[in-house]
Amino acid sequence: MVNYGSLNEIQLDAIKEIGNIGAGNACTALSVLLGTMVDMDVPNVHVLDFESTSEYLGGEENPILGIQIDVTDDLEGMMFHIVRKPFAERIINTFYEKHLEDLANLDEMDTSVLSEMANITSGAYANSLATLTNLFVNIGAPIQKCATIGEVLKIPFESMVKPGEKILVIDEEFEIDEKKIHSNMLLVLEKNSLQKLFDRLGVKEA
Repeated sequence: MVNYGSLNEIQLDAIKEIGNIGAGNACTALSVLLGTMVDMDVPNVHVLDFESTSEYLGGEENPILGIQIDVTDDLEGMMFHIVRKPFAERIINTFYEKHLEDLANLDEMDTSVLSEMANITSGAYANSLATLTNLFVNIGAPIQKCATIGEVLKIPFESMVKPGEKILVIDEEFEIDEKKIHSNMLLVLEKNSLQKLFDRLGVKEA
């Protein structure tokens, strides 16, 4: 059974292409939500272990907002939006003016706006998976956690990923009104779902 820690080159290319397509669709969905043009640089897509993911995202103690979206039905797993203050502030200020002191001070309206963003962009990733595989892919309600990178990463790495295994990390660098803002999407599929994904894509083990 495949896992992110044992992918061959062809499987890595396939999973990275899924990340690219999902990010592009998320960019389009974000543009509709914000009612303005949103451009995106070609995303960097990596398959990383816990320590490398922590370092890549700014260190275990780096404070962020993690938004968990469960993947359900024909594929099972999790997506995580890694949201930093500039990104959260830009999304919120589309709908009302607010200066964020820090992510720990989000109020109910702020979290509602960010949950809607996560719903729409996660749905775009899920639709990409469904279209590519002809599977039914659904998502759960957003669960927000304002914490450190290390605390957020413990959720997928302790519940779904065994020692030595890895996850998919997607860079999302958006340009909105000539200003660039950055976020990340993490995608973790459980082993049977990852195998089903490759089977549907016609990607075989080496």
